[in-house]
Amino acid sequence: MRILIIEDDQNKRKQVLDFIEETISHFDIESKSSFKSGLKELINTHYDLLLLDMSMPTFDITVSETGGKLLPFAGKEILRQMKRRKIFIPTIVITQFEKFGDYEKTLNLEELKAELERDFRDIYLGAVYYNPASSSWRDDLKEKLKNIEGVNID
Repeated sequence: MRILIIEDDQNKRKQVLDFIEETISHFDIESKSSFKSGLKELINTHYDLLLLDMSMPTFDITVSETGGKLLPFAGKEILRQMKRRKIFIPTIVITQFEKFGDYEKTLNLEELKAELERDFRDIYLGAVYYNPASSSWRDDLKEKLKNIEGVNID
């Protein structure tokens, strides 16, 4: 099983990676930390599962790069690009925000889930609310992983 995680928060990414190592057997995982690097990876490499953050910077943050503009719906745009390019990879959104948006549009998590379900039902498997102070996100993610063909849960 090949897994791609697109996540810009280092602590959240580490927690999710640790959980995957504890939960799934026989996997290879790659991580990207911005909209552009994540989309490029999806276009160029086949994966069996995508774990996707919703809000992230346009570019990778480095010593000399600030990451560009923060995109509140970057994950949604990645899903849109996947659909357009016919990249059908089961996708679970993992977010630590309950509200999303900018000056043009705002959504709460439940509204976002409904939109993603409606617009990307071929690839979107659900969203997990990540709260670092709670372990309930782990149970929620594990339940979603059980429904993916080829995922061997330990």
